[in-house]
Amino acid sequence: MSTSRLMKQVAAIGLAVAAGWAVTAAAEGDAPEAQRTIRVLSVKAGDAATPQAAVWKKAPSTQVSLQTAFPGHASIVGTAGTQQLTAQAVRTPKGLFVKLAWSDRTANTAIKDTDQFLDGAAVQFPVNGQVGTVPFMGDPENAVNVWQWRADGSTLNLLAKGFGTSTRVPTTGLRSASARTAEGWEVVLSRPLRVNAEEGADLQGRRTMPIAFAAWDGENQERDGFKAVTMEWWQLRF
Repeated sequence: MSTSRLMKQVAAIGLAVAAGWAVTAAAEGDAPEAQRTIRVLSVKAGDAATPQAAVWKKAPSTQVSLQTAFPGHASIVGTAGTQQLTAQAVRTPKGLFVKLAWSDRTANTAIKDTDQFLDGAAVQFPVNGQVGTVPFMGDPENAVNVWQWRADGSTLNLLAKGFGTSTRVPTTGLRSASARTAEGWEVVLSRPLRVNAEEGADLQGRRTMPIAFAAWDGENQERDGFKAVTMEWWQLRF
């Protein structure tokens, strides 16, 4: 069997499991569609690249509920520790900046052993910009673009077409900045609005864009697919 065909089968299996899990999760209280909106502050100039930037005091903030990712892999056991995060977004002529803040009592910034993992957070966009793309890491026909921050200082640009298919993709524009607070973490992920098609989602000229969120609590043994996530797409509204 070819590698391409095998990966499509793996993605399809994950899609089927995810579909059933999504129905259950939605029934358990995911936010109604009308409430799943992140209003983006558009500014002509200014610095939004760090959590301490003054512009964040003007940007609308939205509380986003998270749930444990569906158990599509043997590594996903237990319950994810992060139940909620605060999301904000700022758009400048040069790029999109997304700020995430959440509670985390311990700072896990290094992998020191086989049972010690990193804190992290990520945002995800459908490459085609369509809400019909499966929010669980995409699907065989529709890729997603993930911007991932890890507490060791890494910033990863990923593309995926289904559960278990994440691939790192080089890009020069993705940045992150983080700060430890009394409650936990504040992180800003940023990238130019326009990139080459092979690098991820093009955000130039959009009025809305589906977005999903994830967080990892290293102290809770969370890594890879074991994480807290949004079960449905939210919408960035520019």
